[in-house]
Amino acid sequence: EAFDLVLRHGRNSTLTVLKAEFPALVPGAQSSVGQLFLDMSLYILGSDSTVDHMVAAFFGKLFTITYRRLLGGGSSAASEECVRGAWKDSGAFGPYPKLIMTRLSRSLLATRVFLQALNLGIEVVNTTDHLRPSRDCGRALLRLWYCPHCQGMLSPPACRGFCQTAMQGCLGGAAEVQPHWRSYIDGLGKLAGGMRGEQDMEAVVLRLPSLIKLALKQAVNSPQVIKTRFCVCERACGPLLQPNEDLRCCFVRTDWYSAAVSPGSLEFITNLKSFSSFYSGLGEALCSREPTAANNSLCWNGQEMTDRYGLIMAFISERICWEIHGARCL
Repeated sequence: EAFDLVLRHGRNSTLTVLKAEFPALVPGAQSSVGQLFLDMSLYILGSDSTVDHMVAAFFGKLFTITYRRLLGGGSSAASEECVRGAWKDSGAFGPYPKLIMTRLSRSLLATRVFLQALNLGIEVVNTTDHLRPSRDCGRALLRLWYCPHCQGMLSPPACRGFCQTAMQGCLGGAAEVQPHWRSYIDGLGKLAGGMRGEQDMEAVVLRLPSLIKLALKQAVNSPQVIKTRFCVCERACGPLLQPNEDLRCCFVRTDWYSAAVSPGSLEFITNLKSFSSFYSGLGEALCSREPTAANNSLCWNGQEMTDRYGLIMAFISERICWEIHGARCL
């Protein structure tokens, strides 16, 4: 949804620029602009199209309109297909189509891989979310939640150790995912951290209207050069260029992009790391949602109500004894 919002903003900004700078193009170019951003959206979702093809198709359609409405080709005998197919050889838009292809290829590919990785994580979570409990798990949950009813106790708080033991038995398969899950989260964080500069889709897309405007200005400022190069499409040619005349590619800045990670990416990475121990802490998280007793001292141990603090102290004493004396504590 966030990437779709960026693409919608880029599309609207492009149309706004065209309306302000080249109003005669807007009626014919609106559908071409919409198609370009639709193709970009489909690409990051996994379509088989290539970035070079979608950009070339966009400039092919855009040049046809530009040639007819801005470059005096309205009365030209050149066919639509001929004009559309020959724009590359004319050099009409200077270096900008190639520049746009390069930057979009890098940023959209990074976004596409990131979304694929994100969907993989969602699939893992959805799969583990629908685990079927085993028979032993069912018995453990029965003791945990329903056996107290036989002694007249409704929803008593479970002792933490008993609850975690039951949950570990039920989530045993999910707990095995934890090492792989941690590696996945680390990899996803590195991938998100690497989406900066020319691999930051937001930065590239939001600068796209400016590059399209520069490309159109390049074409408008060289009408005779372009018309001459379209002799192959014309029945009658204009005056030929002198041998030393050619398109002059203007200087293109390459330092528009910051190498720093965007604040949104940093926030995402920080939030992501908080889920790196998701499966190892799942049992404890579920047990922390168990109800707490009014006097906060008694808990259900699977057989009876007992003092929760006594159990805690016994556990601590047993742990210390084991660390000091080993098996002699058994």
